[in-house]
Amino acid sequence: MSSRCCVPSVPNRKTGLHRFGFAFRANRQSSDRMETPPAPGASGQDAAKGIYFIAVSQFGIAFSFNCIMSFMPFYILRVSAYSESETMLWIGMIMGATSLVAALAAPFWGSLTSRVRPKLLFEGGILCNGVLFFIMGFIENLPLLLALRMIQGALGAISTIGLVLVVASAPKGQLPKFLSLFQNSMTAGQLIGPPLGAYAVALFGYHSPFIIAVIVVFFSLVYCHRYVRDIPLQLKKPEPGKPLSRRILWGWGLIIVGTIQLMFLPSILPHILEGFQLTEQAAITTAGSIMMAYMTTAIVGNHFLVSLASRLGLARLIAVAGLSAIALQSLLYFSTGIYTFTLIRVLQTGLIAAVIPLVISAFAGEGGSGTTLGFLNSGRFVGNALGPMMATTILAQFNLLTLYLTISGLTLVSLCAFLASLRRCH
Repeated sequence: MSSRCCVPSVPNRKTGLHRFGFAFRANRQSSDRMETPPAPGASGQDAAKGIYFIAVSQFGIAFSFNCIMSFMPFYILRVSAYSESETMLWIGMIMGATSLVAALAAPFWGSLTSRVRPKLLFEGGILCNGVLFFIMGFIENLPLLLALRMIQGALGAISTIGLVLVVASAPKGQLPKFLSLFQNSMTAGQLIGPPLGAYAVALFGYHSPFIIAVIVVFFSLVYCHRYVRDIPLQLKKPEPGKPLSRRILWGWGLIIVGTIQLMFLPSILPHILEGFQLTEQAAITTAGSIMMAYMTTAIVGNHFLVSLASRLGLARLIAVAGLSAIALQSLLYFSTGIYTFTLIRVLQTGLIAAVIPLVISAFAGEGGSGTTLGFLNSGRFVGNALGPMMATTILAQFNLLTLYLTISGLTLVSLCAFLASLRRCH
C-alpha cells in the first residue's frame, strides 16, 4: 500500500484561503442584492419601526394638504376678481385639481419604483410638496393657483409610494395591520389639519397655514430620511394581461362615490354656513370644527365597523353602512341649524368611511394582486377630485337638494351593482 494513500491530504493554504475568500465575497454580494425584505425577528422589528415612521410622514403630508383645505374656499372668495358663479367654479377646480391629477399620475409613480428607489421617490415627493406649499402662500392669481395645484397633484401622488414601502417592509402575516395604520395616519392628518388651519387664519391671517404646512412637511421629510428603511427596486413581474372584472370596476366605482361623500363638503361650506347667518370669521372657525368632528367619526366608524366584519360578513356590513349613509346624505337638506347639520354629517361620514376599506378588504382577503389593490386605491384620488368639482358645479347651476340627491343616487347605483357582482361571484 502506498504511504501516500494513508496520509490525509492537506489543502493548500493559498487555495483554501482563495476558496474561503471566494465564498465570502459571494455571500457578501448575495447579501448586497438582498437587503430587504427583512427577515422575521429583530430585522422584522426594525421594519415595523420603519413602517411607523412611513405613517408619520404620510400623516404630515395629509395634515399639510388639509391644513389649507378648510379655509381655501374663503381665501379664493377673498382674492377672486370673478363673479360669484364663476368663482364657485374656480373653487371646485382649484380644490379638486390636485387629486384629479394625482389619480392620473399614480400609475406613473408606481411604475417608477422599478427604476428609482421607492424611498428616494417618497422623499422627493415630500420635498416638492413643501416647496409648492410655500409658493402658494403668496399667490393671489386664481389661474396660477390652479396651475400650482395641478403640479402639486402630478408630483404629490406619493401615498402610492408609501403604500409600496409598507407592503414591501411589513413582516409576514402583519400586512393588514400596517395597511390599516397607514390609512389611519392619512385620516388623522385629515382630522387635525382643518381646525388648526382655520384657527391659524383667525389668529395670524391667511398666509400662516401655508407656513405651518411647510414646517410640517419639513419634519416629515426628516423623519422619513432618518428612520424609514430603504427597499430594493420593485421589478415588474411579467404577467399576462387580464381584463378588469365587473366586480373590480364596481368596487372601484363604489370607492369613488364613497370618497365623494367624504370630500364634497369643504368646497361649499361657505355657501352652507352663509345660510345659517354666520359671519366670515365665525364661518371659518366653524368650518374647521365641522370638518374635525366628521373626520373624527370617520376614524371611529372605520375602526368599529371593520371590527364587525368577521361576525356580520363583508357584504352585509357594506350594504347596511352604505344604505344608511345614503339616507343621511339626503337628510342633510332638511337640517334646521348648524347643530343638526353637523350631527347628520358626522353620522353619515362614520358610516361611509368604513365602506371604503371594507370594499378593498373584499379583494385583499381573496389574495388580490398589487395591481388590483392599486387600481382600487386610485378610486380615492378620483373621488377626492370629483367631490369638490361636482359640488361646486351642481350648486352653481342648481341647488343643495339637487346636489345631495345626485350624490345619494350615484352611491345607491354603485352599491347595488357591487353587491350584485359579489353575489354572482360567490
